[in-house]
Amino acid sequence: MDSRDELAARLDACQKCNMCTAQCPVAKVNPRFIGPKGLGPDMERFRRGQINLDETMLDDCSNCKTCELTCPSGVKITEMILGARRAASKARHKNTMGLRLGLRGYILGRNEYLGKLGVIWPTLTNQVLKIKLVRLAIDKTLSISKNGPLPAYGKPLKIQPDKVGIGTNTNKQVVYFPGCYTRFNEGDTGRILIRLLEHLGYKTIVPDFHCCGLPLEANGQFGKADKNGRYNLELMRPYLEAGIPVITSCTSCGLTLKEDYPKLETSSAQLIGAQAYDLFEFLWQLHEKGELPLDFQEVRASYGYHPPCHLKAQGIGTPALRILGLIPGVKIRNLDAGCCGLSGSYGFKAEKYEKAMKIGSGLFEAINVGAEHGDFQSMTTECGVCKVQIVHGTGIPTVHPVRILAKAYRLID
Repeated sequence: MDSRDELAARLDACQKCNMCTAQCPVAKVNPRFIGPKGLGPDMERFRRGQINLDETMLDDCSNCKTCELTCPSGVKITEMILGARRAASKARHKNTMGLRLGLRGYILGRNEYLGKLGVIWPTLTNQVLKIKLVRLAIDKTLSISKNGPLPAYGKPLKIQPDKVGIGTNTNKQVVYFPGCYTRFNEGDTGRILIRLLEHLGYKTIVPDFHCCGLPLEANGQFGKADKNGRYNLELMRPYLEAGIPVITSCTSCGLTLKEDYPKLETSSAQLIGAQAYDLFEFLWQLHEKGELPLDFQEVRASYGYHPPCHLKAQGIGTPALRILGLIPGVKIRNLDAGCCGLSGSYGFKAEKYEKAMKIGSGLFEAINVGAEHGDFQSMTTECGVCKVQIVHGTGIPTVHPVRILAKAYRLID
């Protein structure tokens, strides 16, 4: 099937049911947004290699993947929208662009470099970013909202490359892809994860990966995103060829590895999709094989659980809920109250901040009501950015579920 026939088949699969737009978090709060059906399949019919749509409308899509989850025909709607944004990015570089927005996209797309700077002196960095005048200056110069949450920096996660080489017992080795947030903002989560896997008998390898590329893609820097992907795949290649799984603790990084990396033109791209696992997806498979120790201590605690959009898009259900449900004393309630609204760098942008808060309002209300009724005292979610937004919108303490599991194994207090 040539590309024109393939495009026609994808467009014909859209049944015009409008379910995607009805469920779109952005369309619910922004009446000017034409929705994923209009922005994806409908407009695709008129794009003959040209962008016939205001690029700001393309940027209104937060890439949460809700439309693809909702579509009864399996149409890759966000893939069409991202393709249009990629074409728009090429057209934009041929023309002049506002310096402020161009610089903002450059900065927001480079979480990795911001992280490396931020952790040089994290305490000072965090204090400076709390100063109102500094936030106002950033808002005026870069259009990064002065009201939005900014993740705090902490002790970075130490890289642990395989210095000895791949051993003979590859069944007890894993590669860990931590992602920028874990690496620079919440290194403790990564350290606990490594300690947990080692407790289960796994040697954990942490190569010096670049950013997965999703923030770059979200800010129109597709070429750099692809370059990062190829670099990371080359680091993974010897492990993938040896059949060693790649574990992620960030749902957005995990989705990128599973869905975007296989499209890159490298030999290892053919392996990554089947060998990339969310941490709890991996642990549940161990449990199903009878290889997960169940010597848990009782953990008397109650949590509300937020399933991130990019976890849902992986189609693996909620393995963290299943694993935590095995721990005696743990009470956990799946809120499933919609998108948090931050969507990577989407909610940091000044013109998107209010929309992001409206998108997350249903989740915030569900959390506040549950906490007020005593259903839970804390929240848990796998996505670091969702955690930042939940704390910003509700003030409720939020942790990664790996902390709860590590506590049950007596690895942390």
